Amino acid sequence: MSEPELSNRARAVSESVTLAIAAKANDLRNQGMDVVSLSAGEPDFGTVDTVAEAGIKAIRGGQTRYTAAAGIPELRAAGAEWFHKTYGLEFSPAEVMVTAGAKPALHMALMAIVSDGDPVLVLAPYWVSYPDLVRIAGGNPVTVKAVPKQDFIHTGEQVLTAAKEHGAKGLILNYPGNPSGAVPTRAQLQEIVDACVEGDLWILSDEIYGQLIYDGMEHCSPASFAQARGRVMVVNGGTKSHSLTGWRVSFLAGPESIIAAASRLQSQVIGNPSSISQAAALQVCQGNHHDELQRRLRSFDERRHFMVEQINNIPGLSLKPPKGAFYAMVDAHRLCSLMNIDDLELTERLLTDALLAVVPGSAFALPGFIRLSYAASMDELQKSVERLRDFAARG
Repeated sequence: MSEPELSNRARAVSESVTLAIAAKANDLRNQGMDVVSLSAGEPDFGTVDTVAEAGIKAIRGGQTRYTAAAGIPELRAAGAEWFHKTYGLEFSPAEVMVTAGAKPALHMALMAIVSDGDPVLVLAPYWVSYPDLVRIAGGNPVTVKAVPKQDFIHTGEQVLTAAKEHGAKGLILNYPGNPSGAVPTRAQLQEIVDACVEGDLWILSDEIYGQLIYDGMEHCSPASFAQARGRVMVVNGGTKSHSLTGWRVSFLAGPESIIAAASRLQSQVIGNPSSISQAAALQVCQGNHHDELQRRLRSFDERRHFMVEQINNIPGLSLKPPKGAFYAMVDAHRLCSLMNIDDLELTERLLTDALLAVVPGSAFALPGFIRLSYAASMDELQKSVERLRDFAARG
């Protein structure tokens, strides 16, 4: 019997670039090489202690069985309250479901609302998974060109123009942004929301970095605007703030009918999120972690300042201060021009010649840039800038 042919959907989806680079860096490490990897968006902090203990207690207490597909009722209610106290958003428990991480939340939402061939706007630079998640759902991702001169924040007019040109059905937003670190003001986000209302677009808002913001900026969700209330779905949780990356648990919130449909899909795809991780998420929602989160934020801010100062002193590279998340989107156009290479070859050479793993901007539809994560320790960041500086000097 011959092998089954791959489906059109499988052929259309590519491997995550960030995970592929991280894996290559790990392979080199396993060969005994001293690789510094700034490719993955994973905090170097451990899971918040009380959150981890809640998971351990769940194991010891026998909370290891199936749960309701949308999550345990207690956590859905706590999630609704967490959205309110943390971001001022009003959701009922029926409008909140628990998912096995932010990526499955995005997937379930898109599967619930995207029909075959639907054009979906994705603002560049975008997280590498967005276009493929749209394709998996049967939609057609439409890239809206990046606007670095606007600090990576599109205007409402730019969104509406793209929506009309392509007949878009929806828009994926991500603020604070990965990879750009962009954080819009409320007025800037109002423009985008107004454009979506005028263009009759739904909004899928990935806000997983919502608690990682600097320079006095404030996180604002499109779900906070009354006129957009029925068209917005929000993805959020403690993944990045509380270091729950491996626990695979997040929230999807939105209109009750959409959450019900996404829950039905989840019941068939994964059954339910981990019962142990749900216990940890309950502690995220109900515990008082303010002081610990502020300590982490101060540490990320220190690293951010360090990277901005150091990178701007390396010939051929420049970096505007990111306002949120923990990524540095470095403009490498001059260095690429001096070396007569593009950002893809630059990242390859940084890994092989300097043992430094970063992500090419082309992966985010932003050629000529490279993305560095400053969620690493200061020791690792110091090594990384030394290697960047030496590499640029040799080039």
